[in-house]
Amino acid sequence: MAKQSPSIPDSELDVLKVLWDRGRGTVREVLDALKAAGHLGKIKGKPWSYATVATLLDRLEQRGLVSSDRRELAFVYTPTVAEQDVRRERIGHLVDKLYEGEPGLLVLHLLQQHRLAPEHAKEVRALLERLDAESEPPARG
Repeated sequence: MAKQSPSIPDSELDVLKVLWDRGRGTVREVLDALKAAGHLGKIKGKPWSYATVATLLDRLEQRGLVSSDRRELAFVYTPTVAEQDVRRERIGHLVDKLYEGEPGLLVLHLLQQHRLAPEHAKEVRALLERLDAESEPPARG
């Protein structure tokens, strides 16, 4: 079972997303990727700086969410937590805090408030049908 990831602030999550996309990166590479994507820093809405990204990577490393390697000229950071694990933890927290632990309420809210792309709507319908079929008692013969 994967270790539960601690709560990750949005600014650190932005940095982690770059590492998940790239697989690894230096402070400069992460900074350049954030700037290229048009991200504004989550810390007081200021543009990202080298020092800010370095600090965030250091925090992530201290908490075991990234590791660093200094075999090259600069530290190269690699994520040690999977994106899916972080998503699972954050969604679980959201369900617990805003929807009283009932994931169906979150799903209803999302479907009522946000339009799905046709292919996603088709996948949701298929999943619901499969879940219904699995929950039906077996037919007697």
